[in-house]
Amino acid sequence: MKLGFALISALSALSCADAFAFTPSVALGARVSTSNTILFAEEEAAAAEEPVDEPAEAPAAVPSSDDILNSPAFLKRKVDVMKSDIEAAEEKIAAANAVYEENKAEYGDQIENLRKEYANIQDRLDKQSGAADVTTVREVSNKLLSVLDNYNRAFGVIEAESDEEKEIEASYKNVHSMVLDTLAGLGLKEVKTVGTEFDYEFHSAVMMRPDEDYEEGMVCEELAKGYAMEDGTLVRAAMVVVAA
Repeated sequence: MKLGFALISALSALSCADAFAFTPSVALGARVSTSNTILFAEEEAAAAEEPVDEPAEAPAAVPSSDDILNSPAFLKRKVDVMKSDIEAAEEKIAAANAVYEENKAEYGDQIENLRKEYANIQDRLDKQSGAADVTTVREVSNKLLSVLDNYNRAFGVIEAESDEEKEIEASYKNVHSMVLDTLAGLGLKEVKTVGTEFDYEFHSAVMMRPDEDYEEGMVCEELAKGYAMEDGTLVRAAMVVVAA
């Protein structure tokens, strides 16, 4: 029995070998088809074993800082904090007012007297400072006026003729104008003389003479300019001739 089964198996194998020997293309195609079938089966098995990627969930939106600052809860908390601060400040003010009223009742008269005394001292210092300023301006102005007098006398005596002399005269007049501007900046102004009534406070009468153009007691000629401060304080009286 076994021998017959072995013989039949050998014949079957020989038949298959002969078949493949006579049809090589068919055998090759069968082999390729078998390989493709095995590969396809393996790929399907691998695909079945791989986990299916599920779509990722979108990240939750993070609220911005502006949204937080404008949220009702935050605003309510902010209002509560502000109310608390206001109440604390009002308590401090009330306590300070209470202390002030107590001290005012006890030391009010003394404080008021000190204030008045301080105001008086300040007024005295201001007056002394103003008087010192006026004195200083008068002293400086008188020295400058002496220089101007020399300029005025020179301009009245010397008459420039040549171009060189006229150039020198122009430079002196320029300096003369600069000194006058400086005096004006210090608050000085010229005293009015000719054509005005003689004023003992601002005029110094050198002589009196008859004058047809002016009435008696009127200044008819100016010999030296006078200057005064803007507030009327005399710096130097004007030397004048008075009509008789």
